[in-house]
Amino acid sequence: DVEHAYQDALQLSLACENQAKAELVGMHSTVVLQSLFCGRLSSQLAAQEEKQKEQKKRKGKLVGNGLPRLLTGDEFYSQVVEFEKSAADEELEHKR
Repeated sequence: DVEHAYQDALQLSLACENQAKAELVGMHSTVVLQSLFCGRLSSQLAAQEEKQKEQKKRKGKLVGNGLPRLLTGDEFYSQVVEFEKSAADEELEHKR
């Protein structure tokens, strides 16, 4: 009768172990899927940030810091000329 009790306890222990293994496999699968999702999301975010950076370069602001500027100064005038030239170059590049 004691042997029968030991057999029952062993069967119960094996069932618990099998259930724990199944849960562990499920958790591992979840981690793998989440890792794949995070990698894909990370690459999408990097591409989006790069696109925004490129758009900022295209738009550009000559007076973007909120401080007053002398708009007729030689330095500012040369920045305007350079900005317009780069904008024209980019437009030609986009038309190709």
